[in-house]
Amino acid sequence: MMHVPLLLAGVFAVASAGPIHDVISLNLTAVATTCAACVSADQVWCYHDGVCYPHGSKADTQPFSCPGSDRCASNKNCKCTSCDDKTCQPKVPNAESCHGWTCNVNGQYCPPQVPGATAPNGDCCVGGTWVPGVCGTPQPGAVTGPAQVHLALGKDPGTMTVSWASNSTTTVTPVRYHCISADCKDQTPHTAYGDSRPLNVAGYRVTHVATLEHLVEGERYTYAIDTYNKSFSFTYRTQHVEGRPDVHIIFGDMGASHAFSLCLACTAGSATCDEHVCATNATDKGLIAETDADMFLHVGDFAYNFDSDGGSLGDMFMQNIEQVASKVPYMVSHGNHEDSDSNLAHFIERFRGMPSNAVPANVTTLAGETTNTLYYSWDAGLVHYIAISTELWFGVGTKDVNLASFKEWLKKDLEAANQNRENVPWVVAHGHRDIYCSTTDDDDCNTLGDAGLVRAVLEPLFFEYGVDIWINGHEHSYERTYPLYQGKSVASYVNPPCTFYIVTGAAGSPEMHEGFDNKQPSWSAFRSNTFGYSRMSVFNSTHLYWEQVQTDPTLFPTSDYGRVIDSVWVTQENHGPFDPKRAPNSTAWPVGDETPSRTDDHWEPLLKQFGVDDGSDRAMSAIIRDYKAKHGHKAWAEVEDKLLTYANGFLGGGLTYEDVRGDGASSGDWFRWKA
Repeated sequence: MMHVPLLLAGVFAVASAGPIHDVISLNLTAVATTCAACVSADQVWCYHDGVCYPHGSKADTQPFSCPGSDRCASNKNCKCTSCDDKTCQPKVPNAESCHGWTCNVNGQYCPPQVPGATAPNGDCCVGGTWVPGVCGTPQPGAVTGPAQVHLALGKDPGTMTVSWASNSTTTVTPVRYHCISADCKDQTPHTAYGDSRPLNVAGYRVTHVATLEHLVEGERYTYAIDTYNKSFSFTYRTQHVEGRPDVHIIFGDMGASHAFSLCLACTAGSATCDEHVCATNATDKGLIAETDADMFLHVGDFAYNFDSDGGSLGDMFMQNIEQVASKVPYMVSHGNHEDSDSNLAHFIERFRGMPSNAVPANVTTLAGETTNTLYYSWDAGLVHYIAISTELWFGVGTKDVNLASFKEWLKKDLEAANQNRENVPWVVAHGHRDIYCSTTDDDDCNTLGDAGLVRAVLEPLFFEYGVDIWINGHEHSYERTYPLYQGKSVASYVNPPCTFYIVTGAAGSPEMHEGFDNKQPSWSAFRSNTFGYSRMSVFNSTHLYWEQVQTDPTLFPTSDYGRVIDSVWVTQENHGPFDPKRAPNSTAWPVGDETPSRTDDHWEPLLKQFGVDDGSDRAMSAIIRDYKAKHGHKAWAEVEDKLLTYANGFLGGGLTYEDVRGDGASSGDWFRWKA
């Protein structure tokens, strides 16, 4: 989720200062006044953009301070329009700038756009950071060998890509593979060769991609990367087989820590949840039990974040998912936690093995030019998938790869998909941000906010070309809408007259979801703020089955881990453009009717314990609203504080509420109370 700063009235903003030493020498009386104002509100001030940030927010994890502390601002959350990216203060070793460079002791700057520069003292510029060592060689603390193995569906028939990371700059690395099915049609041992691309952003590592060819549909293969001490296996399945559903596992917003959907052993207290950790608890539930699936799809927000701790958190996340991604194609789309220059570089480089058909074919990041995976499409069985970076609406992109290039590409892709619906009838589009959601009355879901911007472009195209489902994350919750168009809906999933929408951003991250307190719209079929992931089983050209699997360790018994909390059959016999004459003209559910069975709030047991529940059979969202009306926002915020304290105590700490500044998730009372 993205945090939007709240401007404090009267804040002194630095808009036109020159180099950093000039910023430091600003009128300290005005600066001190502004800092004092922030401190009195229990906030911290980033002096480059004149914004007060609340404690506990993402901003507070960076070295924000008043200018008098004699250091540069962080590059994470400031606009920093006043920075000069070629000026350092020699007396401030390792100071950070808004443009990603860092100073060394003699004032030389390290631009990530020019990796490999060498400082007079012998330090090497790696990913915008000066580190000891010789340029071009692996740096201490980085990846040490072939690791983080993950598969992706190939661009051409009979192919699959395997990707990994290492410290090796060897031009090619062999990947040996062969069929192990009982009746292999091709028993020939094969060798593919992986390329090498340095990822000199937020640390140093090398990414590799190899394309496995001559794969036979339905057969099982084993493969091993040269010098890696273990092998992997997968079944090559890209075509639908009658009598067996195509199973696709779908989720968003999963961190290295708090990855509760990966397995029952994952915790809040550690970013390590690899195969060794998962083996210590039940292995028949969670994502690790879904390796018979045909495909995984992660709809944005990875690791929290890829570039944290010199990229080591991203490395840990990739190593955690190896236990599933090395066995099942792990497909992706781009999220807002991959927006910053360094995180975008990590996302593009780490997942450059995707079967991209984007135009332009390549995109340039801090790590250089490579495969454009901000938007692309592929076929998996009976489904045509379209990956869309919703961040193109919010400033991500380049001169050549942007919202305009995407829209031009999307129309052509949808036209081609419709011409092929006899063979691939279902069309599913996915991205990270919402088009429809009900978990907030603020920007994330608001018609006049972020959702409205994305909806204005995509909803008409989805209707025109008959897109069956839109799937996104971003909200750390789950929601399924009824078939929905322009705010009108129908209750039936039999031959839906328009697209329906899924939010599945609850796989597990450090950001908890607040209790539901807004009215559930008539077009919302079911919503839940429990952790979990989705499973879509495509049985044939007319029938698919959608399920939501709960993986919540907070307030539920272990026996509930892996239970299905929502499911629906979808029947579509008329694939193709939707008919305007059949478009919904009413509501699927009576407006204002909040039926408890439509909402699953994982805080409900504690809310009863804390005296919020009035003992009625009403929806918890209505009970919360009445509690706030009777006792006030401060009383409710104190309850939310108790809920978070309980969760941190139970799960091992590190948790905060999603969007504590009130720009998403719920009412924002917790932020107003804390700030």
